[in-house]
Parts: sequence; C-alpha cells; structure tokens
Amino acid sequence: MTMVSPEVFAPQDRDVLIRFRHVFKVYRVADTGVVALGGIDLEIERGEFLAVVGPSGAGKSTILNMVGGLDRASAGEVIVEGQDLGLLDDDALTRYRAHQVGFVWQGTARNLVPYLNVRDNVRLPGTVHRSAEQARRQDAADLLRLVGMSDRLRHRPGMLSGGEQQRVAIAVALANTPAILLADEPTAELDSESSERVLDAFRAVNAEFGTTIVMVTHDLAAARVADRRIRVRDGRVLHEGLAVDPIGDDGRVKLPDEAVSAIGGVDLEVEVAPDEVRLRRRSETGHA
Repeated sequence: MTMVSPEVFAPQDRDVLIRFRHVFKVYRVADTGVVALGGIDLEIERGEFLAVVGPSGAGKSTILNMVGGLDRASAGEVIVEGQDLGLLDDDALTRYRAHQVGFVWQGTARNLVPYLNVRDNVRLPGTVHRSAEQARRQDAADLLRLVGMSDRLRHRPGMLSGGEQQRVAIAVALANTPAILLADEPTAELDSESSERVLDAFRAVNAEFGTTIVMVTHDLAAARVADRRIRVRDGRVLHEGLAVDPIGDDGRVKLPDEAVSAIGGVDLEVEVAPDEVRLRRRSETGHA
C-alpha cells in the first residue's frame, strides 16, 4: 500500500502512469546479496513532477533505473501505462527507452555528443530512432527556446557552462516527446545560479508538455521545486508528501514531521547564516 502523509488525500480516479507494487531489487556482490530496494510501493501520476530524495546508497537511482527500463526488479512489479516492464523482452525494453523515456544524467559529458553542436545534439535522437511517430517529435529550435538555449544553436558542448549543458540535455531528452523524463542528480555539479536555471527548465517542460518528471536528488532545495517528494533510506520509502515552503506566512520555519518528532523535548538554539539555518543543542550553561 502506498505511504501517504495524513494531510494528503488520494482520490480513487487519479491518472496513475507509473506504479511500483512491492518491488525488491537485490544485487549479487561475490557471495553476498545487497538489497537496493526492500519492497517499495509507489504511485506516480501522469504529468507529475516527483523528487526522490535521500542519502547516497538509499536506493534513489535504482528506482530511476527501474522506471527507465535499465534494470529489472528481483521481485514485484514496475508497471508503466498498464505494462509490466518485467514481462518485456530486451527488444521491447529498448523500444520503450527510445520512445517513452528521456534521460538527463548527472555528468554533463554523458548527456551530449561533444563534436556535435547544440542543434545537432537535439536532432540526434530523431535521426537514430526513426518511426511512424516522427511527426510528433518536437522541433529542435522550439525545445531549445523552451529551456532558454535558443542563442546557442551552433555552439558545441565544450563551449557551454555546466548549467547550459544540462539545459541542452533536457532538450535532447525531450526530442522524441517521451511521456517520462528521468533526471539523476541533474544539479549536483552546478552552482546555485545554474541549478536554479536548470530547475526552471524542468518546470517549463512539465508545464508546457505535461511530461511526467522523476528527479533523483540529495539536494533538498532542488527537491522543493517538485510537486511532490518522497524520501528513501535503505531501499524503503520513509516519507511521502507534498513539497512545502519551509518559511510560513508568519515567518516561522517549518520542519518535516519526522524532524520535529526526533528533536521533541530537546532545548535548542538557532544560528542564522546567509544560506542556512543551524539548530544546535543548548548546553546547561546556555552555550552550544
């Protein structure tokens, strides 16, 4: 059963695009089985922007790989548009990845062909994966305009900043008009200004095309731009809820419920820094 926070009401007629049903993933390392996912149940609606957050090794990227058809569940079902991905053969999975899923990876070098200019990088997926649905594919110039890169058509990736490369990568991922866009730590190598522009591009794509976006990140600031976020640890979903503004209208800082429970009854003092708020246990003498 999907974990939902008490304040989130889940109507029965939701348009669920992706459904995990008690999904396990166990990797074999030498003679030992390493559990990456420990029985996850999760539903993602069509057109939703979901952030998956958690520490390294929590199982975030495994979830992404399952949705992307890059890996198969050891047990359970990963269902996309009513199709159990575990029942597809290798050829069918290749077609699924080519036409229904777009990928934006953390390393910018993995997303783009270095010797092609920006426009040709965006055109490349349509050249490689020609099909009867080619007319549906978006024009390269339109996609680059959407992500704010229309003035870089003839630039090669090496002439762009990391943030600009990631925005081009989003356009490349959308070239075949996929229903799902998967992003693995897309802002991890970027400064705050570049990260903000990349996240703005994701929001624009979500609003313009209704593309379902699943973004894996350890950056809580990045996760806040999503419609919803889930927190995973040790291969399990620990918390699910709507993204909230951390500062209320009354100026009070709002903490996640699990954090409030963990620090309940502890005497704390607050230090406000330019980009963060630090909570520290107050000593008996009144000094941290």
